[in-house]
Amino acid sequence: MKRTDLMTISQFAKIVGTTRRTLIFYDQKGIFKPVETMDNGYRYYSYGQIYQINFILGLRELGLSVEEIKDYLNDNNSESLNKRLGTLKEKVRLRIKSLQQVLAILDQKEENNLQLANVDFYVAKRCFLPLRDFWCSDFKVDCSEQEIAQAYSSFYQQLGTGVMANKSLSGFLTDLPQARANQYADSGFRIIKEKSFDNQVRVPVINQPSGEYVVAKVENSGQGIEKGLAAIRQLVADAHLKIGADLWQFNLGVDVKHLGLTENSILAYRILH
Repeated sequence: MKRTDLMTISQFAKIVGTTRRTLIFYDQKGIFKPVETMDNGYRYYSYGQIYQINFILGLRELGLSVEEIKDYLNDNNSESLNKRLGTLKEKVRLRIKSLQQVLAILDQKEENNLQLANVDFYVAKRCFLPLRDFWCSDFKVDCSEQEIAQAYSSFYQQLGTGVMANKSLSGFLTDLPQARANQYADSGFRIIKEKSFDNQVRVPVINQPSGEYVVAKVENSGQGIEKGLAAIRQLVADAHLKIGADLWQFNLGVDVKHLGLTENSILAYRILH
């Protein structure tokens, strides 16, 4: 083979979308060697090697260790190889499922309700919220901080922890008629996360009905939530409105700080007609 048919390590790395360091590492580990190594240490690769390195890089992306990849490549026992391929196929299926979830999330409109984003702190206002479906936890009452944290962890483990980081709405649905702040700490609640893909996990789904809501932005402290609820009660009284018993508390952002809440949230009550 002529030298003009070979590529330097830098050229090869650029074509296959990896780094010189990775190729040198694979060479040292005996996983993927250059077609020719010169006395001065220069490595040269052929175009035919592109297919194998792409396969190896794909295995690494699926989370296989270097030793696992080496075993796959060196295993000539058909029965043993079939078992290994079965394990690999399952990892591929899980990876596909994960990517489908990510795709579904990306396909969602990222407006995430401009009305909510434009709410001022402790100023109650009326706005329209569209119908949304939420995954929800079991109904909980009188939970300690530890019990809430455990329920939160269990809920997201059922959904898949990657769901926690997406930008769809999350928070709590609390049974708090008439926005009574003095009953908030002892009220029953559900952990909620906006449904962003179809899955086979047996997690209950509830819907937030479309319609007009009274909303207020608050800091997620006892004092902040009480102040927000007071603003909602005042608007309800001034406008002679009737609101439902469900308090929807939507986290702003995904950086959960305490008790399953981010630093700030939106409180929302549906207006009944």
